[in-house]
Amino acid sequence: MIKDTTIKKLCLVALYTSPIISALVVTPLFIVSRYKFGAYPVALLWIFALVLVMWAINIVLVFLLKNKKGQSSTTRYILSCLLCVVLSVLIVQHMFGSLHSNMGKQGMALHFHLVVFFSINTAILILADLVMVKEKNVVVESENMQLRIKNMEAANQQLKHQIQPHFLFNSLSTLKALIKNSPAGAEEYLVKLSDFLRYSISSGHVNTVKVADEVKLCTDYLEMQKIRFGEALQFNINVPAEVQRTKYLPIFSLQILAENAVKHNTLTTAAPLFIDIVYKSEVITVANNLQPNAAVENEAGTGLANLDERYKLLNGTNIAVKKDDKTFAVSINVLE
Repeated sequence: MIKDTTIKKLCLVALYTSPIISALVVTPLFIVSRYKFGAYPVALLWIFALVLVMWAINIVLVFLLKNKKGQSSTTRYILSCLLCVVLSVLIVQHMFGSLHSNMGKQGMALHFHLVVFFSINTAILILADLVMVKEKNVVVESENMQLRIKNMEAANQQLKHQIQPHFLFNSLSTLKALIKNSPAGAEEYLVKLSDFLRYSISSGHVNTVKVADEVKLCTDYLEMQKIRFGEALQFNINVPAEVQRTKYLPIFSLQILAENAVKHNTLTTAAPLFIDIVYKSEVITVANNLQPNAAVENEAGTGLANLDERYKLLNGTNIAVKKDDKTFAVSINVLE
C-alpha cells in the first residue's frame, strides 16, 4: 500500500530529475544531428515539459493503484507503456513534424520517437520504483523498530515483575522472624513494608526512575533491615544531589544490590555488615565486606542476573561484578 508521503516524494523526484533527463535526451541529439545551437533551449524546454507530463502520468497511475494489491505493479507498467505510445503518436503527428521541419530535419521515423519516449518512460518507471522501494523500506524499518522496542519493554516488564515476588517472599520471612522475636519491631517493619509495596505498585510500567527515587527506595529498604538486624547492619549512601536529580537507574536496581548483600552475608553485632553506595564517574558502586552466609552461599544470584538482563535491554551494557577475599562490589551505570 502506497502512502501519501510516497506521492509527495515522487513529485519532488520528478522536479529534480526532469531537467537532467531532458538534458540527457536533447544534448546527444544536437551533437549527433548537428542541429543549430539556437534551437537547443527551445528543444530543452519542450522535452522538459514532456518529461514532466510523463512523470505526471506515472504518478497519477501510482495514486490510482495505491490501494491495490497483487498485480498492481504489472498493471501500472502496462498502462504506463500504453499511455506512452498514445502520447508519442499524438505528439509526433501534431507537433514534432513542424518542429523538425524548422530545424532542418526531415523524414524522422516514427519508431525513433517511440524509442525516445519509451526510454524516457522506462527511466521514470525505474526512478519511481526506487522511490517506492525506499519508502517501503523506511516504513518496514520503522515498524520493526517499534516492534523491537515493544518486545524490549515487555521483556523488561517481565523481568521487573520477577523482582516483586522475590522481594515479597524475603520480606515475609523477615516479618515472620520479627513477630516471634520483636513484636514492636515487626509492627514498624510492617508499616515500612506497606509503604514500600505501595511504591512498587504505583510504579506501574515504569522501567527507569530518577536516581533520587531509587536512592530513597534503597534507603527505605535498608532502614527496614536495620529494624531486624540493628547495629549488625551499617550503610552509607554517597550520591551527589545533582546526579540524583538528573540521572536515571532501572527501578529496584540499588534495592536489589542491597538485598543481595544482606541475603548472602552473615550479620552480627560483633561482625557488622557494611554496605557502601558510592557514585563516581557516571557509575554507582554498591560494595560490602564479604562475610558469606553458608546457608545461601551456593544459591543462584537471581537478583544480579535479573539486573544484568535489564541493563542489556535498556542500553546494551552489563553490570560489573568485582569480588575478592574481603569485598564484594557491583557497579552499575547511571542512565541519561
